[in-house]
Amino acid sequence: MNPLLNLHAFEAAERIAKGTLRCVDYAEALIQRVSDTAHLGGLLHHDAAALRRAAAACDAMARPAPGTQPLFGVPLVFKDNIDVAGMPTTAGSPWMADHVPRINAGVTQRLLDAGALVLGKSNLHEWSQGVTGNNHAFGPARNPHDPTRIAGGSSAGNAVLLATHAAPAAVGTDTGGSVRVPAALCGLVGFRPTIGRWPGEGLVPISPTFDTAGAMARSVADCRLLDGAVTGASVRAPAASLPGLRIGVPQAYFWERLDPAVAAVCDEGLARLRDAGVVLVSCDLADVGGLFAQGSMSISLFEILPAMAAYFAAMAARSTRARSPPRW
Repeated sequence: MNPLLNLHAFEAAERIAKGTLRCVDYAEALIQRVSDTAHLGGLLHHDAAALRRAAAACDAMARPAPGTQPLFGVPLVFKDNIDVAGMPTTAGSPWMADHVPRINAGVTQRLLDAGALVLGKSNLHEWSQGVTGNNHAFGPARNPHDPTRIAGGSSAGNAVLLATHAAPAAVGTDTGGSVRVPAALCGLVGFRPTIGRWPGEGLVPISPTFDTAGAMARSVADCRLLDGAVTGASVRAPAASLPGLRIGVPQAYFWERLDPAVAAVCDEGLARLRDAGVVLVSCDLADVGGLFAQGSMSISLFEILPAMAAYFAAMAARSTRARSPPRW
């Protein structure tokens, strides 16, 4: 595998900024890796020629001032329910196959303003309504570690591309775990921001109460890099002071029925925190499972139809080929 593919997004950005890595060379390595891993179903839309042109344009211009474009020249993947101008937004549904937005989603625009390039649009569970990533219209996104198993969803394609090193970082959406589940199943990092921290316009919705775009990557540092690019926050935080920090550990519900290997890793993590001076506080939450089941699904099922209607109403202004909303 090309050594460039092992770079984290922050490493690639640093090398590009220093002039020790050409954008075209990095883009070409990713394009080849996308081709090599296509059988795993990670990408739905990929314009290699457009990426080559964008990378060449980056190489031809002066490097931006430090801190102004922290993702300059770094290609990112966007889940295919996030609008990217000039590329289809299908939400994983054949009904949306001819929907091509003219306007970027808010999160897309902020990342492009930070210098990022578009590697492509990734596969997902249709309408983001599932956690397997098994898309019946466009084919499943398969777990790179074992293609007979699921990659997790709904941001499944992102996980495939990251785990195979075909992308350095990706943007997904998370309503009830759609960034975090595939990250967990494919050995990655998933970051779900607080609602409202990242802009929400231009996302195919499920529930405005819970929907948010979020970062996926192979490292916490890269998730922080994307969050800083979107929010304007510093991408280099000082080291946290751990001694005396109190962290709640809800063993019931959240830790029940763990696979023994997963339990061992979790216990090791807690031990390392304890050794670093963290105070671990048992705080089991009574009936949290029942409360979650009653509240979360009720809210999302109540909100989805008006939210989708609002998205389709805005589609005429945002799309080159708009359609009437489907009848559910």
